[in-house]
Amino acid sequence: MVISESKLNGASKHNVILFPKTYEYYQMELTRLLESERYAEAVGLLRFLLQCDGEDEGSRMEWAALYEWLLQAFPHLEEIEEQHIHRDTLRSDEMDEEPETEQEVLKTQMRDKLRLDNQYIEKLLQTLRDEQLDERKWLVLEQLAVVDDESLNDELIYMLETEKLHALIQFGLLQTLNRRGTTGAVTYFHGNEQIVVDIEHTPMDYASFPYVLQIPAEKVREASAVREPSLAYFSQEMWQQFLKAIYGTTLYDRLRDSNEHDCQVWAAALHRIVAGLLHLEEEETEVKRIYNISTDQRIPYEQALRALANSLRSG
Repeated sequence: MVISESKLNGASKHNVILFPKTYEYYQMELTRLLESERYAEAVGLLRFLLQCDGEDEGSRMEWAALYEWLLQAFPHLEEIEEQHIHRDTLRSDEMDEEPETEQEVLKTQMRDKLRLDNQYIEKLLQTLRDEQLDERKWLVLEQLAVVDDESLNDELIYMLETEKLHALIQFGLLQTLNRRGTTGAVTYFHGNEQIVVDIEHTPMDYASFPYVLQIPAEKVREASAVREPSLAYFSQEMWQQFLKAIYGTTLYDRLRDSNEHDCQVWAAALHRIVAGLLHLEEEETEVKRIYNISTDQRIPYEQALRALANSLRSG
């Protein structure tokens, strides 16, 4: 199977325009991923880039050719892309029917795979134990969510409680357990911090997080939507990943109790970090001015910068 750009264009387009500096950053990022043989992440980045506007036709053709070559060279990546394209197409065509349709497709696929391989569940669980964070794991979690076996709930809880997992995988397991109808408290270590959360309260999408937690990214969007659309988009993406990575921790609880001044501090830090990643020329003094960061807020601002930077490194 070859997944062409025409298939990608059938999926919903991102509302993002690539400016020259942003384009240069992604060219370097793509090169870095390929040189380190992180092919699943490279395919994901190419999928995103092919859904953006602003790049010249020659670059688009190069990206499309590289995208298809990677899928042909590494056939296991095709299954991941099929899931993405199938999901995006459903969102684009029939939003109201997506959950039922996608779930039924996944259930059918899982029944077929389990019939052919009675060790398939264990192989999926072993993939989650692998320390490398890649897109295979999100496909695994989607598959595990529809397995018709209640005993799997206990296995997933045991893995969460005993295995050393990436924070995003821990959150993904909570979402998977929630989707499977599991309820009750679960205790596990997030780094050196022991946390206790109720599975049924796990946010299932960004909109499900308490509104106060969405305010910093919203402030960045308001400040940059016109002059730097890519900054507005990637700030929300990074903030969403950050919330998932700190879910259930004392830092998450502090953010949930934020006031207006706290939200301004975190918005400024988020703006600064993402602007740096995109190689945008944003002076720190200007960022502080945009969000009204006073001298008295210097320490909270620097703490927010460190927290976001640490989350990025661990990801």
